[in-house]
Amino acid sequence: MQLANPENFKQFVQIKDHQTVTTSEIVAKVFGKRHDNVLRDIKSLIENCDEDFAKLNFEVCFKINELQNGRPTPYYNLTKNGFMLLVMGYKSKKAMAIKISYIKAFDYMAEELAKGSQTLLEQYYSLLGEHKAEKQLASLCGKALSEWKGKKPLLEATLKIFEDKMQIELPLLN
Repeated sequence: MQLANPENFKQFVQIKDHQTVTTSEIVAKVFGKRHDNVLRDIKSLIENCDEDFAKLNFEVCFKINELQNGRPTPYYNLTKNGFMLLVMGYKSKKAMAIKISYIKAFDYMAEELAKGSQTLLEQYYSLLGEHKAEKQLASLCGKALSEWKGKKPLLEATLKIFEDKMQIELPLLN
């Protein structure tokens, strides 16, 4: 499997609860290992590492396996740190290439996640600024309209007086 292509990242790394994760099933598939062996490796890591680290980076999950009469089958969600701890022990050239590609996949998804939240935040502040500006304009327009209602009759009456005074009277010839 080719991970170096960014289009392939989505199938290997997902976003779950605002965090990038992969699964033990995907690790088994990509590294060409049996899933039960990957589960064994993860359980060994959990037993030997700090309890807080294990809780934060290895989440046991279950899915219904139709091939085993509907029995729940375990798998793990792994964070980037959990994944890296697991695969540090895999030593083949393929494993090394895949480790580097996985690092890129996690970094890519983290960037996408950050981009999305920045863009959303930027859009929010842009819209908030537009809202404030339009609200101020509407307020000024409302005030100006109110003032106009008071000034209009006086201005029109004064203009009428000037227009009458400026009107030239022509003498009528008899």
